[in-house]
Amino acid sequence: MKKFNPWLLLILVPIFLGAFVAFFEDKFYHIEKAVFSALRVMAPAMDIPARLVTELGSAVGVISITVIILIVTIIKKDYFFTFGLPVAITSIVSRIINMLAKNIIDRERPDFKVFQVSESSFPSGHSQNNMALYISILLVALLIDMAPKWRLTLKISLIALPLLIGITRIYFGVHYVSDVLAGWGIGALVAVATYFVY
Repeated sequence: MKKFNPWLLLILVPIFLGAFVAFFEDKFYHIEKAVFSALRVMAPAMDIPARLVTELGSAVGVISITVIILIVTIIKKDYFFTFGLPVAITSIVSRIINMLAKNIIDRERPDFKVFQVSESSFPSGHSQNNMALYISILLVALLIDMAPKWRLTLKISLIALPLLIGITRIYFGVHYVSDVLAGWGIGALVAVATYFVY
């Protein structure tokens, strides 16, 4: 039986923090822009690597990884219901929640963005959908027996990747810090909720 860890409630912190800052965006604008400016110190050297990471986290990237996992787990039938399906459900639910939230909140993109993007800003779709996908993969993968060193490598990799993707969104100025924080939190919440409900 899956045991709930109270520490998982910390997932709510970035959601509420991001929402709070977004709600009072006029008061926090200078702070959010300062974070963007601090990251842009690395430009243009980091532009190409950051663009590659941000593209990996695009809708195409998330869908591609989800489909690959589904195909592989369908071939290996023992893993479809325990691995492939919960990951796919998490990705779909996260995408729906993100689209609804963007349409309802309808926050404008930062005026300091490096390139033009469509859709509203809050919460960050890249941050949310990738956090949901990779945390979902992590949760179901940890149910599989593996050596401790591989478990640690898996944890670090699958947590670091969505964090890096979110940071690139701030780096390019297409999202405020609060968008990304809320996205990370909502994505993790969707993954954990699906894991316990499924």
